[in-house]
Amino acid sequence: MTPWRVSILVLLLFVGANVQASTRIVSLNPCFDEWVPQWLPSTHEFIASDQHGNRLERLLALQPNVILYGTYTNRRLIAELKKTTIAIEVAEPSTWQQWQDTLVDLGRQLHLDSELAQWAKQQQQQLRDVTVSNQSILFVMPNQYSWGEHSFAVNLLRSFGARTLVTETQTTIHQVTLEQLIHTQPERVVLDGFSGHYARANEWLWHNALQPWLAKRQLRHIPTPVSGCPAQQAVGFFTEAASI
Repeated sequence: MTPWRVSILVLLLFVGANVQASTRIVSLNPCFDEWVPQWLPSTHEFIASDQHGNRLERLLALQPNVILYGTYTNRRLIAELKKTTIAIEVAEPSTWQQWQDTLVDLGRQLHLDSELAQWAKQQQQQLRDVTVSNQSILFVMPNQYSWGEHSFAVNLLRSFGARTLVTETQTTIHQVTLEQLIHTQPERVVLDGFSGHYARANEWLWHNALQPWLAKRQLRHIPTPVSGCPAQQAVGFFTEAASI
């Protein structure tokens, strides 16, 4: 075989090996769309959820090697996808430690242990760098909901030194009456997930009894994209809620 043919054969083998080594990872959760590219190696291809709309036929056409889905993803969709590809659940955590365990487990399953560990270390350092207010904090959400003591939001803030008040100690999320809310005395109220547009879910914020109560407190607002992804966007969530 002539030298130039040997060179071409070697080149083809090299290209083929790189194609096989590349992994196509597809997200089924909008929370993953900005998060995964932060730690995924350039040798991997990533497809965000907005490129397929979680439609089965579109997902199958993408021929993914790995599907990443969340706790609340449609289970029938996952069952169908598992027939042809690997599907990995990135579980919704209830505590900061659960989130760390999730990252370790995901790194193991994807064989990206060091990449996920490095990203987790960076996230923790960014949280430690936040200057935390000494004000007491209470979460208020649409339809008179608040985070309870067993929620990720409360656990996150307490894990990094914030003083968080709750009206229920045995729940993750619960409704609060106007009477209960007015009788609490937080120094800061965090409006979590409220839309900037008028909606009936927001209506009670303008109640005649609630407006004077809110006026006496520092208000902070967590936008919906951050509120909906508190683990992946823990730095933004914590900074909005607890920083000076």
